[in-house]
Amino acid sequence: MFIIPSGKPKIWDKVPDAGAVSAKTAYTGTFHKLCTDYATTFGPNYLILSPYYGFLRPDDLVSHSYDVRFTVKGVGPDTIPVSKLKEQWIELAIEEDDQITLLGGKKFIHLMDEITDRNVIFPLIGLGGIGLMQKALKEAVHQQKPLN
Repeated sequence: MFIIPSGKPKIWDKVPDAGAVSAKTAYTGTFHKLCTDYATTFGPNYLILSPYYGFLRPDDLVSHSYDVRFTVKGVGPDTIPVSKLKEQWIELAIEEDDQITLLGGKKFIHLMDEITDRNVIFPLIGLGGIGLMQKALKEAVHQQKPLN
């Protein structure tokens, strides 16, 4: 199971009257798209982690744009609360033997530690900034070789 960040750029930035769309359509940023490509290349299932909606399946509806971000400390006053994220996580009922891989930076470590006691793999941490993460995702997909 892959978890990918939602990202700031959204469809409503270019198409303001788009209305409600699927989560896989809502998020349009480069990093999000590269993470989606990676997740769909190396696994059948992925979730999108939104600081507003929480865990989304690709076909879940997103009704509008928002500008909210997780912080290094996790959630903030404008984000979804950790208690709601924990509820969503339990409802997802991810199989115990499913490996969980989060394609994001360091700020997600603390957040996932608060949500679950499951081991979460963060293959992009330690690569450097967003540009290096994007490069690693592109290369992994191109070479059909998952990140360690």
